[in-house]
Amino acid sequence: MSDDDRQVIADLEKRILLSDPEFAARMADQPAGVRFPTVSVLCAILFILVPPVMLLFGWPGLIIVVDLFIAALVAVLLHRRQR
Repeated sequence: MSDDDRQVIADLEKRILLSDPEFAARMADQPAGVRFPTVSVLCAILFILVPPVMLLFGWPGLIIVVDLFIAALVAVLLHRRQR
């Protein structure tokens, strides 16, 4: 990055600070952090497990796996809501 580019960026930042201080304050705040995508991981695990469980154990095994998935999903959502 050249000095001209840095100067342009600094100029843009100054304009933003002057024109919209609330936006600049929001952008200066540190992000809250990215949470681990637990629900997506649970869905991926279910997607991966359904074919072999269905092949090996049939419908009863599939019903058990789906019930466990729903229980884990409810536990994750309740834990997130509790915070």
